[in-house]
Amino acid sequence: MAAKGSASPGKAFSEKSAQSLQAKIDAIKKAARTPGHKRGSSRVELSEQELESYVVYSLKEDIPAQIDSIDVQLVPDTVGSETQITFTSNATGSPVVDTLVGGTHNLSLKGKLTGHDGRGKFDLQQVQVDGIPVPNVLIQALLKKYVKPKYPEVDLNEPFDLPWEIQELTVGTGKATVVY
Repeated sequence: MAAKGSASPGKAFSEKSAQSLQAKIDAIKKAARTPGHKRGSSRVELSEQELESYVVYSLKEDIPAQIDSIDVQLVPDTVGSETQITFTSNATGSPVVDTLVGGTHNLSLKGKLTGHDGRGKFDLQQVQVDGIPVPNVLIQALLKKYVKPKYPEVDLNEPFDLPWEIQELTVGTGKATVVY
């Protein structure tokens, strides 16, 4: 079964790549549950292609829009994404919001992501919709309405515990390395 959408030119996402990332996540979770696992003794690399594929194949039920295309960019300490998304005419359930966001849009995100000693920090640097910068106050309002109900601890201004006893997260060129 093929997913709708595409990666950037020269890249392709696939169900196999999504499953590869899921297997890596499962291994990290299993190690966290294993009493004899020494924290920090294992590492795994995550590729841009795996991340793109995971969003398209594994997160599609959690995203209130169709992902038409996605291009994840990993460079030292920074993660970015250029995504084309299509919202249906009733994506949010609010007629006013649906009128504003309905249709196809280009979403650009960029932020600094670091993780060490079991703690992570994400500093959002840029959000643009159709090339227009999104003000921080609007980002906070959207997080409050759509993210916090499912993840109440989310706070873009604060460090957070890395999940599954992950000890370190390093973003490099084209890949992220997880130490667990």
